[in-house]
Amino acid sequence: MKHASLRLGALALSSQRLNKGLLLLAGLTLLLTSTSYWAIHRLVEAEQEKVEFHFARVIENIHEHEAFLRNVASAYDRTNRGLLPDVQPASRRALGSDDARSLFQGRGLPLSLPFTLSHGRQLSRTDTHGAFSLGTQLTDYYSTYWSGSYYASPQLFVFAPAGQFDIAIPGIDGVRQRLPLQQAHYLTIAGRLRDQLQPQRALLGGGVVRWLRAPAALYPTTKTLVATVGVDLPADLMPSRQEQGLTTIVALLDMGQINEIERVLRRPVYNQFTLISPQGEVLLGSLGDDRQAPMGLSIGGQGLRFKMATEGGAHWTALYAISYEDFLRYAKWPLIGLALTMLLALVVGWWINRWYRLEFVQPAQRAQQRLLESEAFSRVMMDNAPVGLSVVRREDHQVLLENQRAREWQGTAQLLELLDLGEVSATPGEVWLEVDGRHLQAYFVATRYQGEDVLLCGFNDITRHVDDAQTMEQARRSADQASEAKTLFLATMSHEIRTPLYGVLGNLELLGMTQLNSRQRQYLEVIQGSSTVLFQLISDVLDVSKIESGQMALEVAPFSPRTLVLEAVQGFTAAAQNKGLQLQEELDPQLPAHVRGDAGRIRQIVHNLLSNAIKFTDSGRVLMRLVVTELTAEHVTLQWQVSDTGVGIAPKALDDLFKPFYQVSGRDQTSGAGLGLSICARLSELMGGSMRVVSEPGLGSSFSLLLRLPIVAGEVAPEPVEELLGLSLPGAALRILVVEDNPINQAILQEQLEALGAHAMVAENGERALQVWAVQPFDLVITDVNMPRMNGYELTRELRRMGVKVPIIGVTANAMREEGERCLAVGMTAWVVKPLSLNMLRAALLAHCRDERIDATTRIDDTADLDDWIELSPAMHDLLIRTLDDDIKAIETGLALGDATDVRQRLHSLSGGLATLRAMALARTCGQWEHALQEGPLDARIRSGIEALLGRLRSVASALTTQS
Repeated sequence: MKHASLRLGALALSSQRLNKGLLLLAGLTLLLTSTSYWAIHRLVEAEQEKVEFHFARVIENIHEHEAFLRNVASAYDRTNRGLLPDVQPASRRALGSDDARSLFQGRGLPLSLPFTLSHGRQLSRTDTHGAFSLGTQLTDYYSTYWSGSYYASPQLFVFAPAGQFDIAIPGIDGVRQRLPLQQAHYLTIAGRLRDQLQPQRALLGGGVVRWLRAPAALYPTTKTLVATVGVDLPADLMPSRQEQGLTTIVALLDMGQINEIERVLRRPVYNQFTLISPQGEVLLGSLGDDRQAPMGLSIGGQGLRFKMATEGGAHWTALYAISYEDFLRYAKWPLIGLALTMLLALVVGWWINRWYRLEFVQPAQRAQQRLLESEAFSRVMMDNAPVGLSVVRREDHQVLLENQRAREWQGTAQLLELLDLGEVSATPGEVWLEVDGRHLQAYFVATRYQGEDVLLCGFNDITRHVDDAQTMEQARRSADQASEAKTLFLATMSHEIRTPLYGVLGNLELLGMTQLNSRQRQYLEVIQGSSTVLFQLISDVLDVSKIESGQMALEVAPFSPRTLVLEAVQGFTAAAQNKGLQLQEELDPQLPAHVRGDAGRIRQIVHNLLSNAIKFTDSGRVLMRLVVTELTAEHVTLQWQVSDTGVGIAPKALDDLFKPFYQVSGRDQTSGAGLGLSICARLSELMGGSMRVVSEPGLGSSFSLLLRLPIVAGEVAPEPVEELLGLSLPGAALRILVVEDNPINQAILQEQLEALGAHAMVAENGERALQVWAVQPFDLVITDVNMPRMNGYELTRELRRMGVKVPIIGVTANAMREEGERCLAVGMTAWVVKPLSLNMLRAALLAHCRDERIDATTRIDDTADLDDWIELSPAMHDLLIRTLDDDIKAIETGLALGDATDVRQRLHSLSGGLATLRAMALARTCGQWEHALQEGPLDARIRSGIEALLGRLRSVASALTTQS
């Protein structure tokens, strides 16, 4: 309160001082304003007096020139008998001539004013007698008249009706000061005036003076007016005494000689002067936007305007324009100083006002406002706060203040029961209460109120928030249950679909190894193709589900990008050749030997792109490029690009191409669900890369995978690629225990293993498998993970507990990652997903059942090379011949170049293909030399053995060619 009173007292004292200052400042401002008004008004009056004087001088000169011309017209009219046609000049001097006219200068007396006579070359001296007489008499009258006038004499011209002669008074090189008539300009000036007067001759006559606008640039240094009058001269004054119409007399009014003030100051009275004749013709200047200007003074954006007119019958009108710059030229700096002074005064006044408002007014207002609103605020806050508020005296727990919400919620009493008010500190605290089913969040802090120690309590009803949180928690649990149900559904569907599909694909694969006629073989190929598409569709759906649920994990390891591309191209060579397409690869020379990444996922993307390119290309070629777009010491950016010459894709379809289940309209949609490119795009994003597509309908398409991968420095051990044949000791078959509850799968798996040269024994569940194991040992256990009585997980735990060290491979129809992790966690060596093909089984056996090998130099009898082959269709027969020839040539090239890697890859490819055809002898030999190249360099011994193998392959190719 004391502080607020001091503020108000200081405000009152400073207000008195400020009022005095404001009165003084107002007086100074009034004085300055009055002075400025008087000065500007005086300037305006001065300028108006100048233009009025100038206008009066102009009109007086106009009237004087009109009187002179009228006198001349009346004096020399043919009705006047007092003319003297025989008066001749005292001197006549030729000035020169051109092709058309001759110039003469004459004087009435030796000291008389000279005049100039110009006439045509065809006139003789006698013909010009009257003209010289007229010039002599006009010169005398001109001198007599203007010598007695107050105004400057004009330049006078006389033009004969038909242009026979013209006279200028004063003549060339006369004594006029401002407009001397030069001989070089005489004919030009006279010609311009003659041309201007020609259309006006019909209006001249009767002694009436007519004013005209001077021709453009008549005199470059001054403005002039042209006054004309027509005279009917007697015939005695005309050449050859011929009467040919009115003679025109012209007087040029020099506007520069009108205003003596302007001449003395050498400064114009105006910036623009417009003179309008009584007939409404603009003789000087131009009207422009000033045509509607009012009489007298007017102010516009460009300056001041003075419009005035003469009184009487003939109204001459003049418009003067004076710019602000000329108007203020005398008071420029005083006015600028005045403006700056006013501006400074405004700035100082604004600063003083702001300082006063900030230092005195606003603090006093705030102090007063606090005094007035303190009690009202406390009351309104307590009554209308959205929370419950109460003030409790700490001494006796008496409630001093409590709003309506606190009374309704009844939280104060319960809060006091929980707290020891004597120990509550000034730090805010917080507790949660539940009163009559209502959840309250209570805040409390120790403070003072009206000189007493009190506890300020606040209550917030969070019942809705608690209910919402419980609802959200329930929704989260429901979502988790739904996610688990989805995962379970996918696992169940994967198992339920893959299990019968395994029976279909396995039997089809085994059926293909039997003797079939061509029609049966054709039916089999159709069924296998459809089954493969079905299997791919199921795999794509599962991949999408795994990606969306975050189950897709990357398996990062070193790999050779060159090998990946070569294997991919080699894998699709047969499909491309069946359609008559060229399948080629291009590898960047800067390609690093090994990089680190998920080769399996990259291979999946590349295979999908190659498959699509071959599917939608009917002719031409498919090109697989691997390009290095960026290379550093530690990382490389690779671009896998698949280009084709197929049907192409419309531009409007490119934006939706990587969306799930999207298929381009008009394409073959019978062999897919539109998931391949979507999976490729998501896999590329998962690996930190991107997919791009460029396509032109009718020209083809180009799909690219762009990945940035770390470079693996140094040598990387090659991945072991083993062959089934030779896994155990020579002459001994691999013993495998198969645990499978489905009879169909039992039969298929057993027959597949036997086709690969292994000996299989089947047990229908885990308990039976343990009984069989107790009787005899095995080299490998293949078990289904989901079986009755004892499943694969329990069987694996039991075998490992018994000390069994042999590999155990789990077979499951669930392709989810959790299933594989669970298999490995219980002790399985590996896990594979149904349906199982011969290649999958063969790869698993090679990876996990390695034993002592036979010597790599073992030779096999060539006579067994064509034994036990499966029956081939004609198309397959031709494809085999072509592929075999290409492989032989590639191996020969690799041997010639010493490229052990390329030779090993070709031998690996041959081994797999021959094993599928059940060409066991050749497959075994290819695998042996492949292993030899893995273990050592391409020396003379290995080169000799491979060349012997090439001889056997040539023999097989020749035999196949003979059979076709």
